[in-house]
Amino acid sequence: MKSAVTSTSDITQSSLDSINVEQSKNENKTNLEKELGGLENLAASLGVDLAVGLSVVQVGAMRARFGDNSFPETPMESYLSMLLGALSDPVLLILIAAAAVSFAVGIYQHGAEEGWVEGGAIFIAVFLVSNIAAANDYSKQLQFQELENTSSKDERCSALRDGAIELINPKDLVVGDVLVMQAGDQVPADCIIFGNNTVLANEASLTGEPEDLKKSQRGDCFLLSSSLLTEGEEVRALVIGIGSHSQWGKIKENLVVEAVNTPLQDKLEDMTKSVSKLAAFVLYAFTSFTANICTNAC
Repeated sequence: MKSAVTSTSDITQSSLDSINVEQSKNENKTNLEKELGGLENLAASLGVDLAVGLSVVQVGAMRARFGDNSFPETPMESYLSMLLGALSDPVLLILIAAAAVSFAVGIYQHGAEEGWVEGGAIFIAVFLVSNIAAANDYSKQLQFQELENTSSKDERCSALRDGAIELINPKDLVVGDVLVMQAGDQVPADCIIFGNNTVLANEASLTGEPEDLKKSQRGDCFLLSSSLLTEGEEVRALVIGIGSHSQWGKIKENLVVEAVNTPLQDKLEDMTKSVSKLAAFVLYAFTSFTANICTNAC
């Protein structure tokens, strides 16, 4: 068995990760007790007074050492990528093929001066519809990003710093912060409960488990980011996992890589496709009618 950690320099990100492994609460607690000497020794090794919290100087040092509580943002898709995606719609591909055939047949039958009109009109319709669809998708993407940013700026959590409870943005949390939470609060970072109070936490957003779980210092002492406290008195907890090193951060990183849409985004995309298809048929009919009139007039 390794000796307990006794100095701040011994605490590394790997040390913290060893007590914050997904779906391994029993092993995590064993590592906390045997490898790191328990919660009190971990706090002392980090230089944290659990009754006072971090000082301003300590917050800066912890942020420089372990980073802040920020998560990777979903990458923006370019307008060109969205335009190519719109042009891959089966209806537009059929119209492009029809336009090419009409273009070739028209020139063969009526010559280059008049034969291009109908096929060209279809190409113009496809161009307009695909750009409208891409513009709608791009605008929707910007609106979702703005909504997400606005929502994150308005979030607040309570942290004990310099002996006083402060309301701060969850992004400003660092390893070693002492969180002060109560029923109804969402846990902003992975942390370890201390004190005598017991709370119930719902981890459905992480594990899919619908039942509330009992959390206490003597039992399951790990609170996970994005879980919800549903019942219990005020509880305090030491932050051990933030950003991409938290369990919610690891899940979010995978979601960013896989570029998974929200249900609302899926519904908006379906609606946009339906409107684009209808617009394609309307524009095709209108431009074909106009082209015929021009051809007859000539």
